[in-house]
Amino acid sequence: MSLKDRIATLAEFGNVIMQRNDELQELMHEIEMHNRWFTKINQEITLDAFANNFLQTFKMNEWVSNYTINESANKQVGLILAGNIPFVGMHDVLSVLISGNTALIKQSSKDALFFPWMYNTINEISDVFKHKMVFTDQLKNFDAVITTGSNNAGKYFEYYFSKYPNIIRKNRTSVAVISEDDNDEELFELGKDVFSYFGLGCRNVSKVFLPEGFEPEKLFRIWEDYRFVIDNNKYKNNYDYNRTLLLLNKTPHIANDFFMMVENEELFSPLATLNYEFYNSPVQLQNYFESQAENLQCIVSNIPGNISYGKSQQPELWEYADKVDTLKFLTML
Repeated sequence: MSLKDRIATLAEFGNVIMQRNDELQELMHEIEMHNRWFTKINQEITLDAFANNFLQTFKMNEWVSNYTINESANKQVGLILAGNIPFVGMHDVLSVLISGNTALIKQSSKDALFFPWMYNTINEISDVFKHKMVFTDQLKNFDAVITTGSNNAGKYFEYYFSKYPNIIRKNRTSVAVISEDDNDEELFELGKDVFSYFGLGCRNVSKVFLPEGFEPEKLFRIWEDYRFVIDNNKYKNNYDYNRTLLLLNKTPHIANDFFMMVENEELFSPLATLNYEFYNSPVQLQNYFESQAENLQCIVSNIPGNISYGKSQQPELWEYADKVDTLKFLTML
């Protein structure tokens, strides 16, 4: 089947996602029962991003326009998917399908329901992807591999898959840079980047850089509407545990009853905790970010060239994880 047919089928699948029919609603409920981190609200965030950013015909056409897609491509591409946020492997799956290759999918046990439903649904639309999504517990007979996991898993994958063309992703996080000119409405949007998916994604902001004189307590007032995160038992357990550690260790911090802020140089922060640091010079910050490039997924701010507040979880098809061009990799196999 042609690239045009593949795009048309995926666009129709996007319409199914947009409509949220009874079958999808039932699936979403089942997914939340299977993994309590994957609340309906968080699934909605993901599905809306798919429907609006990934599965629009004009966006897919724009995406593939920069590549030469081999219509006779038939490589077996192993995908080891993460399970930290709902359906996080979607971009890799789409990239393999668009390229004409076959996705051999090893799902996370935390996220094992959506992609089989996706495969069944697109086969009802068209047979263009028949046998192009294969689910497996162990990768065998593959030509290339894309993995996403922890730093420890990444070291194992680098060794195990060294003989194959590969993309191996490790731990990353995201930061925000607040400026003196940012208003409350803009900072409220930043809360989406902090609290969506309970902060579990690599595109979630785990640290904010504040201008000298900024009162971090101001964010407690602005982000009051995100209090609903504490209603999730898993999040609350993490909040209680990490707050207790701060108190036992007498670590200076500020807190309300649903998240904490700690002045800390570290980019990565525990769940329910937001690190912060004051800065004087944006130029100094830029140099620091360049030195931390391998740890950073997104920089969120109003500074041109960065991701706008509230948009970190809405990447476009051409905004690749770790800035590694997945589709280029696949078209060169």
